[in-house]
Amino acid sequence: MKKHIKTAVYIILFLMAAVSVLQGAKNALHFSQDFQYDAALALRCGINPYEESLEPTGALENSPVGEFYRVFREAGAPQKMEANQFPSLLMLLFPLTFLPYKAARTAWLILNLLFSVGICVLLRKTFLKEMDRDVFNMLMLLTAAGMPFRNQLGVGQHTLFAFFFFLLSMYLSERGNGIISGLSLSVSYFKYTLTAPLALYFLYKRKYTEFLVSLIPHVLLTFVGAVMLKKSYIDMIRQPLQVSSLLSGEGSIDIGALSGGTSAGLLFTALIMAGCLAMAFILPAKEDNRFFALLILFSLIMTYHRIYDFFVLSAVSCGTLLSGLTFKGTDGKKPDRPEIIIGVLYLVLLIYFYFVIRIFNESRFALYTAAGLYYVFLVLYISFFRKQGQRQ
Repeated sequence: MKKHIKTAVYIILFLMAAVSVLQGAKNALHFSQDFQYDAALALRCGINPYEESLEPTGALENSPVGEFYRVFREAGAPQKMEANQFPSLLMLLFPLTFLPYKAARTAWLILNLLFSVGICVLLRKTFLKEMDRDVFNMLMLLTAAGMPFRNQLGVGQHTLFAFFFFLLSMYLSERGNGIISGLSLSVSYFKYTLTAPLALYFLYKRKYTEFLVSLIPHVLLTFVGAVMLKKSYIDMIRQPLQVSSLLSGEGSIDIGALSGGTSAGLLFTALIMAGCLAMAFILPAKEDNRFFALLILFSLIMTYHRIYDFFVLSAVSCGTLLSGLTFKGTDGKKPDRPEIIIGVLYLVLLIYFYFVIRIFNESRFALYTAAGLYYVFLVLYISFFRKQGQRQ
């Protein structure tokens, strides 16, 4: 790419990213409705957030959680509790619940901005370390400019938080810090709909210590939650899942959304997870990037996800042409035709999810088109994945 063209692209992407981040930050300071501050505060106060989500008793209004709902009513956007996180995960937010809600959402915004920078740094040090520097920089600016990242920031979601700690866990693991890596992986489960499938990557890499350590805090803290709420251990697992099941058909293009949250969709999801688990043990060692990319692609459709979670599509580049230096193939050689097709479709997918879908305000037609593009890409990627494996 000629220098003046590259400079122009950088300037355009930087301006787009700056506007996007500023708008996302502005929205976060006014809303951050998905923060789950209310559920975490209720748990800290000994109020069962799951029962209040399923069958509200009115106890929240006369508790410290009442401020949260008053803020949103005054803003003309009343909220209701949807505590779909396990108690061990809500406890991660306890430090922020000691702040008034308006201060807490500001602190959460600052943390999410820091997590965003951390994601860029850690992707560069792990899965995208071989990518051309300019391509990497432009990809990160494109991500920040896109609607998914902007909305992720604005609604105060937890995917930035979870994805950062997953990548941190991977980075620490590669440097031999197994215990600390496992604890970081444990924290990343806050968005378990994304990171639980990604955790299979540790099994693929035979990082059993990290994987087992990641489970221990949740086993212990679930017991603490049961004591706090005077409920059984089983209730602390069952009740969050009950709340989550109410959202199973409300995603964007995931299997639950497309199947209407039916049991058939859940069965299909279980089969995909089982297939990913099997691949983690039988795939050859040289499939690192392509398998990680495949786990991301599957994780976004197996369970409830809205478009704001799809900013992680940028990390799928590690399994496409973009992962190679100066657009070489993923094996460093001249790319073949299927790999070129996958690369082109991947770029189309990014542009559609990051920008085009916003033009149509995520209408039903826009989501059906997104689903069509995504599933076609996934099928072709799996086909490409298999052919590459047979080649090796």
